Amino acid sequence: MSRLIYYFDRMLLAGAPVSRWLNILLIFVGALGALGLVPGHWLTAVLCALLLAGFFWLRHHWRSRDYVQFQEAPLPQITPQALAPSDKVPIHATGYFTVEGKSERFTWLQGYFRTFATREHAVICLVQPKLTLMAQWPEKDVGMWYVFFFPRSVRHVRYGTVSFGRKTQPCVAVEHEIHIPKKGRFSRERTLQETVVLASDTEADSLRILADLIHDTHAEEEEEKPPQPAPTPSPNGQVNVPIGATRRLD
Repeated sequence: MSRLIYYFDRMLLAGAPVSRWLNILLIFVGALGALGLVPGHWLTAVLCALLLAGFFWLRHHWRSRDYVQFQEAPLPQITPQALAPSDKVPIHATGYFTVEGKSERFTWLQGYFRTFATREHAVICLVQPKLTLMAQWPEKDVGMWYVFFFPRSVRHVRYGTVSFGRKTQPCVAVEHEIHIPKKGRFSRERTLQETVVLASDTEADSLRILADLIHDTHAEEEEEKPPQPAPTPSPNGQVNVPIGATRRLD
């Protein structure tokens, strides 16, 4: 159901989303029923009203979740391992994307995840033209879209599975902060917290992404450790080693 509603909201028919045309159809048929111009009279009108309310609730429910259902699982115990800058892990990504000053929410975009030598993470996806019957994908959305984030902007990393329609895949959900600069006189700078869901065909690919993200946390923890004090030389030139730092060899 979520997949179908997503395409109803995204695909355009005569310049308007398919979901809007469905709303208009239900309102029109319901009005005809109330006027007694179609069979069923008030029964038809009430049925159309219930269908309209149910359709509105479903759209609101799935839109607030980016049309996917995430099921969190305990974080696996894995060894932190950074991806090489040349590595590209195939994914289906869901979340808030940007490109050339534009922003849009997309669901289940095909692309890949990579990490540059600077440790900046990138989600790079392609929106391809789609045509279903008479409805088509908005032309303005066709092309490459991106999600970029540095380790310092990551607030939380979760692991689990994500479902989109009948498809369920292992995934990594990354909560990160996005800085939106001021545009125009009446706007202001904003910092938003968004979640990008990275689904993979295999659990091995999901664990590679997770290990790469955990590597950042592990590296920060190592940097925050207080430095060990150097041994203090004694007046005779010998080094005084703390008793707790010695051990027997026999």
